[in-house]
Amino acid sequence: MSQFPDGSVDVSTRNATNRREGANPFSATQPGVTVIVCTRDRPVQLDQCLESLAQQTCRRFDVLVVDNASAHPAREICRRRGVSYMYEPVPGLTRARNLGARAARGEVVAYIDDDATPEPGWLDALVRDFEDPAVAAVSGRIRYMKAHGDTRTMSNEEASSACTHRPRGSVDKGTPDWFALACFGGIGDGSSMAFRRAVIERSVAFDERLGRGRLLEGGDEHVAFMSLIASGHRITHAPDAVVRHPYPATPALERARRLRDLRNAIANLMFLWGEFPAHHVDIARFLYRAVLKRVAGSVTRLPGSARLPRWLVLKAMLGGCLVYWKARREWTGTRGHRREEVGRSSSGSRESALIPRRVA
Repeated sequence: MSQFPDGSVDVSTRNATNRREGANPFSATQPGVTVIVCTRDRPVQLDQCLESLAQQTCRRFDVLVVDNASAHPAREICRRRGVSYMYEPVPGLTRARNLGARAARGEVVAYIDDDATPEPGWLDALVRDFEDPAVAAVSGRIRYMKAHGDTRTMSNEEASSACTHRPRGSVDKGTPDWFALACFGGIGDGSSMAFRRAVIERSVAFDERLGRGRLLEGGDEHVAFMSLIASGHRITHAPDAVVRHPYPATPALERARRLRDLRNAIANLMFLWGEFPAHHVDIARFLYRAVLKRVAGSVTRLPGSARLPRWLVLKAMLGGCLVYWKARREWTGTRGHRREEVGRSSSGSRESALIPRRVA
């Protein structure tokens, strides 16, 4: 039995010998990986995700589930699947991500959503670029799938838009428009990403003012990407590291998602403007290119559906402004302590039990 620096207790007996003796497609320079699955009240989806992780061609990895304030904790699912488990009682995706990173054993920390399904070669492809010591993070590809119970047939337009289409490549401070690429989804998304654990511990944690469970619901992974690049690191994109993610089951749910995404995008734009004044020109350039030119076409028109009323788009944009100002009021008086809070916020009282991963 051992204890992590943050106070949580490790009661697992992971079979390192079996991991070393198992099939290992990595070269000697590729690191071990901890796959972190943050979950909240999605037992069916979590079980399916863990089943898919068990089918990975990669062998040099373990799985850690961080249960973020579920009404019915996922401990038994994790015990049955033979994966590690921790409980974070305070809601917040970034809290769960930071807790998982601090408890991880692997040199690389990979993240996947609890409702996502990785293809068998996902993890191999995601960590391959870490053979290059200059690479600090890697993002993967997301392919959207129909939600359970959805009997619709995707139109050609929907099918085309139902997958991220970023080419293989890398981004660093020498890349034109690197700030916009990092902050506005040009590098990757949180459903499929990996970081060197040492880099997270040394300089970058997920900003706990952002992410699901907070007023500013998104953008935490993008700010993390931006911070890494600003610190002189390089991030790559691996399009062959594919996870499948549910597509909204009805046109009404899809419309609601797009409007919510627009609201969150506006709130995050205001956050970036307020927090990073040195990049006002980059943000203004993005606004000119992506929002002022395209919002009427790409946001008011949804795949396979009628055009949205412009008043709904305007309402979502104004809602984003209000969300940001409400969140900003919450931060009043805490500006000088923010980095300290991000580093320690998940180290308080919680239940923690790490269960050994079953190795094939």
